[in-house]
Amino acid sequence: MNMKKLIAIIIFCIMAVGLSACSDSDNKPEQGQSQTTAPSNSTSDENSVKPGLEPLDNKPKTIVISVLAANDFYQLAKEKYEKLHPNTTILLKEFESSGSVLSKSEVEKFVKQTTTEVLSGKGADLFAFTTVELPIDKYINKKAFVNLDEWIQKDSSFDPKQYQTNILEGSKMNGGSYILPIEYYLEALYGDAEAFKSAGIAIDDRSWTWSDFADISKQMKGKGSRRYAMGNIAPETMINNLVSDHYSRLIDGASGKASFESPIFMDMLKQVKTLYDDNVLKSEYVDNKNSSFMYSLITSPSDYLVRLGLYYPNGKVYQKPHSSDQRSGVSFVPTNQIAMNANSKVQRDAWEFMKFLLSEEMQSYPRQTGFSMNKAINDKAIEDLKSKEVLQDPKSGNIKINAEDLELIRELLSAPSSRDMGHESTVQKIIAEETKAFFSGQKTAEAVAKFIQNRVVTYLNE
Repeated sequence: MNMKKLIAIIIFCIMAVGLSACSDSDNKPEQGQSQTTAPSNSTSDENSVKPGLEPLDNKPKTIVISVLAANDFYQLAKEKYEKLHPNTTILLKEFESSGSVLSKSEVEKFVKQTTTEVLSGKGADLFAFTTVELPIDKYINKKAFVNLDEWIQKDSSFDPKQYQTNILEGSKMNGGSYILPIEYYLEALYGDAEAFKSAGIAIDDRSWTWSDFADISKQMKGKGSRRYAMGNIAPETMINNLVSDHYSRLIDGASGKASFESPIFMDMLKQVKTLYDDNVLKSEYVDNKNSSFMYSLITSPSDYLVRLGLYYPNGKVYQKPHSSDQRSGVSFVPTNQIAMNANSKVQRDAWEFMKFLLSEEMQSYPRQTGFSMNKAINDKAIEDLKSKEVLQDPKSGNIKINAEDLELIRELLSAPSSRDMGHESTVQKIIAEETKAFFSGQKTAEAVAKFIQNRVVTYLNE
């Protein structure tokens, strides 16, 4: 047998094995399953090459998306995606309500209806979460959602570097990517930088703790310039801020366990109470003339610039104080997120639609209300501002644009971030309800922690 025939036989065998593997594959990514290998610039590490996904087929199919209300973003995504994929129908399944604003009873009905649908193993293929908090812990604990890392690891067309990877990482729960954020806000503190400078106080917000925050407030009081560090934040809201920052240490949704009787939570309770007892924080509203900091959400680069001058004449944005084991004090609030039903029969196509929501085409939609998950969109928004000398705002007038300020927002966007778990979630509601008795002096920290522990564990396992 000559060499040419031998090579031809070898190639034929390889193709035959490959075709056999493809014919046995289904619509879900399997562990260890090998698919089409993506090209790589490196030949030294074959394990770093993503295997790729099977191509989309031309069979007619429908992707059902459960959503509270089909807003313009999802309507546009439906139109554009169906045009790109004529064989696919996007069905937006909306919650039926009596008006444009949900009543309390309707919110409860929506949460109950969605929870029943998610946990039934049936229902929609994708679940879009926008304005109403849902018991996501429970959904993930019951393995109702797909861990999207399975798709990301196998999809050679998905390059995490194109997106805000810090937000993707910060959105992980129970060690997996069960929720895909579509857009988000940043949480930060705006402070009176000029007052700190005049008082000779330097703030390293990359490493400061809540104890440092309290010390700075006391120093400012000693100078007679400020009475409070911050106002308009209730103790039960403050404790939930700290819980959100340490969520994975206190709540293990995968196993249905919690650690609220642990020293870490006890310390949080006592620390928050001290902040109010020492008049560092105040529940009632305090204007910027009587407070050193203002808590705020940042929705875009231009919104960030507007707020710089809105709260203080020479203001600066600071990371929130954080513990030594946290990488930063930057946190984010997802305003639009989506998850995949673990029992969906069209997971391959559903994943393609989820990726489409992160594309530049969709993320550049002008009526988006938060930061984009697509880095290119955020970079463009910053560069567009850099090309201008002033930003015209209807309320604040002309705002001078400094390159230094824009670099700071770029830094915040790329910093490690933790997901704000939402103060309307069931766990956070339990914490808010039970801790009031401690902050008012009616119950001890130990008694309150025990009540919270029992209620949260019951909730996670019911």
